[in-house]
Amino acid sequence: MEPIITDEKEYKLLGCVYYGDPFHSAKGWDPDNEIGNTWKRFYKLFNQYKDFLDKAKAGIEFGFEVHIEPGDYKKKKKFHIFVGIEVKNYDFFPLDMFYKVFPKTKYLFFTTKYLGKGCESIFSDWLPNSNYEQSYPYIMQSYSPDRWKGEDHPNSLMDWYIPIKRKKENKKNDI
Repeated sequence: MEPIITDEKEYKLLGCVYYGDPFHSAKGWDPDNEIGNTWKRFYKLFNQYKDFLDKAKAGIEFGFEVHIEPGDYKKKKKFHIFVGIEVKNYDFFPLDMFYKVFPKTKYLFFTTKYLGKGCESIFSDWLPNSNYEQSYPYIMQSYSPDRWKGEDHPNSLMDWYIPIKRKKENKKNDI
């Protein structure tokens, strides 16, 4: 699918967080790595607080997975994983869940097969050859009911959101 540039949007997510190397216990798309464990923890809490979360939910997606690179990512190779759902603005949420507001920005939106190549070509080909660059150091994945068929289904699709902004033009006369 050809990437689409979205309008600016602020995402408000409620869910669970992991920080560290999520692949230290299992690699890649293995459900037993720390990303998979964070999803398991989130779904357990989702079921526990289902009535509240059904009212708080603000989108059709089953869930979002966000990979956030902190300032020391290149040195430590550890990052944040946020797993959750999009919610309306709430002053209260369960104590064992985390609320995160992602900045209002445009996104490069595209869909890939689950367990596919993901967003590598976006970073290696599309962004360098476009008038855009990443605006914030995170990527989001989402799972929508019309495209997600389950982990083991060969036709499952996932959506990607890369925060972007226009590249600044090089000004040769600037000192």
